[in-house]
Amino acid sequence: MRPRQLLKTCLLLTVAWSSASGQPAANLEMTIHVHDYAGIDPGELAEAEAFAARILHKAGLRTQWNNCRFRPAATALRGCAAATGGVTHLYIRLLAEPMAGKLAASTTILGMSLPTSRGTFPVDAYVFAERVGVFAEQDRGPVLRLLGAAITHEVGHLLLAGNAHSVTGIMSAQWGPKEKKDALMGVLTFSRRQSEQIRADVRQRMSGSNQRTHIAYDERGIEPNRGR
Repeated sequence: MRPRQLLKTCLLLTVAWSSASGQPAANLEMTIHVHDYAGIDPGELAEAEAFAARILHKAGLRTQWNNCRFRPAATALRGCAAATGGVTHLYIRLLAEPMAGKLAASTTILGMSLPTSRGTFPVDAYVFAERVGVFAEQDRGPVLRLLGAAITHEVGHLLLAGNAHSVTGIMSAQWGPKEKKDALMGVLTFSRRQSEQIRADVRQRMSGSNQRTHIAYDERGIEPNRGR
């Protein structure tokens, strides 16, 4: 995934999906601010976000997406929301390789979430967009769906307490051919238990609480598993 022409303004994208039965999404909502430092084409980013929104909707969560793009001549993402929206706002930063390398030297790491002090809700995560593109293109995999899946994986870490990694599904710690295939088919999703935990977490966030007692959130990453 190569950097494209940078967008000069912020794009507010609201995605609301209906379930297979035609019923509206559950009354649980989070706002996800995507700060794009990788220069992804706006249309492609919207497609990746729509894919992520669909997975989160299956877990019972509605999402609003606010896209902010990096301007080389500016010192900040002008016009974009700062991390002051409370715990119902999440901040995903898509990084090009020069920035990603400063956070995770190992090029096998595709993303990471940031830990917080014990009991508080985390809101910040990174997705290493260029690495996701390289990983997908190794066997001509679905770049945009994999980017959307990687974003969803990191959102999962922000909404699931403790070690949220699983053997299979969207929260698998290591991705290989099976995860690529499942992403292409749209079946790389959260388990039922994970979905229940996500809804419980969001309910507490929406209740006005900014802390969950006796829960520690750990920094987690995701990496390819080339042996699978």
